[in-house]
Amino acid sequence: MERGGRYRAHDLGEPTSDLEKYAKEVMNAMIREGVPPTPSNFDAYFDKLLDNKPPQFRKRILKLLELEDGGEDDHQGILEQHLKEAFSNVKKFLQHINLIYKNLRHLETVVEKRSFEANAIADRNSMNTLLEATKKDIETMLQIIKKDATELKETYTSTTELVQEVQAHAIHDERYGVYKKNYLLRKMRQEEKLIREFHNESTLMLVRAGEEVISRLKSAKVRHLVLRTVARLLLKTSRRSDIVAHYENGIFAILMRHTSLENAQMAADRLKDLVGNTNFFVGDEEIMLDVDIGIARIDLDRSIEQTIVCALEALDIAKKLDDPCGICPQDVEI
Repeated sequence: MERGGRYRAHDLGEPTSDLEKYAKEVMNAMIREGVPPTPSNFDAYFDKLLDNKPPQFRKRILKLLELEDGGEDDHQGILEQHLKEAFSNVKKFLQHINLIYKNLRHLETVVEKRSFEANAIADRNSMNTLLEATKKDIETMLQIIKKDATELKETYTSTTELVQEVQAHAIHDERYGVYKKNYLLRKMRQEEKLIREFHNESTLMLVRAGEEVISRLKSAKVRHLVLRTVARLLLKTSRRSDIVAHYENGIFAILMRHTSLENAQMAADRLKDLVGNTNFFVGDEEIMLDVDIGIARIDLDRSIEQTIVCALEALDIAKKLDDPCGICPQDVEI
């Protein structure tokens, strides 16, 4: 680099650093396989080829990508969490106002009772005058509180509808730290369009904690901890271009872009190894974590829903045969 931060002409020539060489390798692989070098495809292939690189090289590149990542999705997740916290605060505020209103109503009742009792006291006129004035003041306060409570209730209702709409479009599942089912389905439909246009291969992987493990956990809190651990392991083993989501009922999904069935099986084997080395204690009992894995191709000849059903069938096959990974029967025949 020259003085003043300008690059010399040869900086635009042949790659010199490991990262530049790898970027060129990625581009050459995409051209060789006929994959259009769009930013999205380059990102997916960048992650795909990185799996075959030495661990030290992968670690260095992933560290660089971590520093570069803008974290837009993480910011959205934080925003969603803040909205939920705000909703909770509004609810608590209204509950406090409601308590104040009830207390004032109770105070009104007490004043009426004391007014009745004052009839037996000497110099009743003075006493009644005082009580009547007090009652009018309280009635005025009640009218103000009633008006405020009505406005707060309307605001609360409006806020509830708004938050429910936000939740309906939320993409993060805060329980497990992954995406929601609606985001997964949206990305699968998007991937279908890309496959139709560019003819690349992509795969859906479903992962479920072993039923034997779950059945031994009596505490809902511990079961949640186990499922969250599974989600964390999926995030750890997945590529940046993969979509990790909670499908439903403790079943997690990974949309693996530009990934064949064979490569998906290799990823399943790596996940099984990682899970097999994970254990936790419930009281004095040590429990080894286990998962069932099922995979299916994103096939344009079937709908997204049918592909998910195929992956669910593969999940059951893995469980019955005690295999590391089950494959959709329709895909095995191909």
